[in-house]
Amino acid sequence: MAGPSRAFTVDQQYALGVASGMLADEFAGVFDTETIERFLHSSYDQFGDRATVAQFLPLLAERFARQRLSALARIESTVDDGRPVVLFLCTHNAGRSQMALGFFRRLAGERAIAWSGGSEPGQEVNRSRWRP
Repeated sequence: MAGPSRAFTVDQQYALGVASGMLADEFAGVFDTETIERFLHSSYDQFGDRATVAQFLPLLAERFARQRLSALARIESTVDDGRPVVLFLCTHNAGRSQMALGFFRRLAGERAIAWSGGSEPGQEVNRSRWRP
């Protein structure tokens, strides 16, 4: 793998190597290996700084890198399968937009693509409007 920005354990190196291979197969002809690894490692770094359980970091990084690569492919018009894209955005992306994303994905299935994001991502679920 190309120059990681942090020292990885043997298990993390293996998991990221497997993830890189799967993403390379999935995005063959769309992105080169260097781009895929750059996205995978930067995704890992974004989660790694806040993670409380490091065991799942390679899986989270793989999923996030896949989403980012898919979005980039759509933006660059490299991939267009005709499905609509829906964005669920809020300031903190700490609960409501992620819940909306989950409900939408459950109802829409594979007929549409949905993403969730926020301009100031929160560290925990926003409970300000929750009623027990």
